[in-house]
Amino acid sequence: MTELPDKRNIRRVYRNVQKHRHIEQLIRRFSSNKKDIRHEALNCVDLSNCRRVLELGCAFGAFAEGLRGRLHQDAVIEGLDMIAAYEPFFLAACRRAGYPGKFSASGVESLCGMPTGGYDLILCSYALYFFVEMVPDIARLLKNDGIFITITHDLCNMQELIHITRKTLKEQGLLENNQLLPVELITRRFSSENGEACLEPFFNNIRKVDFHNTLVFQPWDIYFFVDYFQFKSPFFLSGTEALRDNIINLLLHRLQDMGARQRISMCKDDAFFICTQPIIKKDAL
Repeated sequence: MTELPDKRNIRRVYRNVQKHRHIEQLIRRFSSNKKDIRHEALNCVDLSNCRRVLELGCAFGAFAEGLRGRLHQDAVIEGLDMIAAYEPFFLAACRRAGYPGKFSASGVESLCGMPTGGYDLILCSYALYFFVEMVPDIARLLKNDGIFITITHDLCNMQELIHITRKTLKEQGLLENNQLLPVELITRRFSSENGEACLEPFFNNIRKVDFHNTLVFQPWDIYFFVDYFQFKSPFFLSGTEALRDNIINLLLHRLQDMGARQRISMCKDDAFFICTQPIIKKDAL
């Protein structure tokens, strides 16, 4: 069963823009850490000279909106995503930030054709694990004094939800003891734990900052927890299409039973990396 989700499954999760925004708001509502990790990352650097900005996997522009008042007055923010439906939301976020915006749905593959040294700042939040192989091109696209900021998950992220999913799939004969769920494979591609090792060959200076957080759902909040799982379910259940509805229903009943009896606390630890002094490999030119 275990395999990395393909583009179809990634689109299945993120194509509903309003649902994605609802889940983003849900995470903020039930987080024990009320700080915004994007703002925490941006507060660590001086971006006042940045004119050309690129956000990868930009979605509805939550990172771009945090740039308000931080960039050069002539700055332009470009967003790159694989889902065209995000365009009006991203451009609206740029307007709220006070900068003109551009959007492309050409996907990260288009980075290969972009000119070297064109950007002062590249941002990427909760997406680099889908295309970590593009890090050499990200470094190549930065100016010598450019900055790359990326946010990702800790390996503990969602472990409580992962545990109950693994247990259920094993009981149904759909998962071997040594198999990982797709969501685990995704996170392991670029995580708080291995992120520095992934970035080190391409940046001379890397700063990592941990961001500790927990999602806390009281018994009366269980349906919000169920919403969270349903949104993420393609990353948990890839490869179970034939029994998908039955498995989801079984998991939802178990989550509801668990939430009715006790408060649910789920790890939401993340980290951000601030990378400077890009190293351009000859094979990336």
